[in-house]
Amino acid sequence: MLRAVLVFFVIATPSLVLGDTSRGDVEGLMLFGLIAALFVVFEYSARHPAIIEFRDAPPYNRLRILALFSMLFLLSLVSADPVHLQQFNGPEGAVSAMANRAHHWGGVLLDSGLSHLSPDYLLQRLFGAAPLSVQAMDHVRVMAALALTIALGTLFLFALFIRFSKWPGRGMSINMWVNLPMFDPTVGSDVTHRLKCDARRNIIWGLGLPLILPPVLGAVFSQTGSTLAYDGQGAIWVVTLWAFLPMCLLIRAMALLRLRYMIRSYQKRIIAALTPDERLALS
Repeated sequence: MLRAVLVFFVIATPSLVLGDTSRGDVEGLMLFGLIAALFVVFEYSARHPAIIEFRDAPPYNRLRILALFSMLFLLSLVSADPVHLQQFNGPEGAVSAMANRAHHWGGVLLDSGLSHLSPDYLLQRLFGAAPLSVQAMDHVRVMAALALTIALGTLFLFALFIRFSKWPGRGMSINMWVNLPMFDPTVGSDVTHRLKCDARRNIIWGLGLPLILPPVLGAVFSQTGSTLAYDGQGAIWVVTLWAFLPMCLLIRAMALLRLRYMIRSYQKRIIAALTPDERLALS
C-alpha cells in the first residue's frame, strides 16, 4: 500500500506543483494514478508475478521511481509560475529558492556541453514548430538538460551498486521466475547467451530512443494537431519520458548482464569441482 501511495503521488507531482490543471485533466490524472497504484498493489501482493521485474532485488525499482520523481519534481519547478509557488513557501521562501536553483543548474549543465546534442535535437524535432515564446523554449532546454543529467546520474549510481555489492542475490540465491517474470529460462539451450542477447537489445534501444522519440512524437502531434506536448504538464511528461524510458532500458541491460555474470561464475565453480571423468562425460 505504501508503494501504491508513493506511485500515485509521483504521478500527481506536476499537477501539485503547477496548480494550473483543468478539471478534465485532474480527473484523467487521478484515474491514471489510481490504475498505476492498483497495479502496484496487485503486483507486489501476488505470489506469482506478472510484469514488474526484480521486485525482490532492491534497489532496482526504487532507483527508477526515485529518478522519475526527481525528473517530474525538478522539471515542474522550472515550469511553475513563481506566483503560484508562493503558496508552498515557508518563512524563507524555500520552494521558490529551490525552483531558481533548479533553473540555474539546468542552465549550467546545458552550457557545459554535458547535454549539448540531445536537448537541441529534442527541441528542433518536437518543439520547433510549437508557438512557444523564447522564455518557454529556454525552459524546455533547461528541463531537457536536467532530465538527462538525472538519468545519467541514476545509471552511474546503479553501476556503482552492482560493482561494489552482491546485487541482486546479496550472497543468497535469486529466483529467476520472480524477478524476471517475462523471461523463461527453460527456453533454449544456453540461458547466458539469451541474457546477453536481451541485454544487447536493451542497450541498442536505450541508446536509440533519445534520437527516435522526438521525430516520432513530433510527427504524431503534427498529424493529429494535438497541443499536448506544448502546454506545461505535457512538456514536462514528454521530456521526462524522453529521458526516463532509455534510462530504464539501460538499467535493465546492466541487470541482465549482472545475472549472466552470476550464472557463468556458478557454472565455472561447478565444472571446477568435477572430476576429469565427469568433465569428459559432460562434454
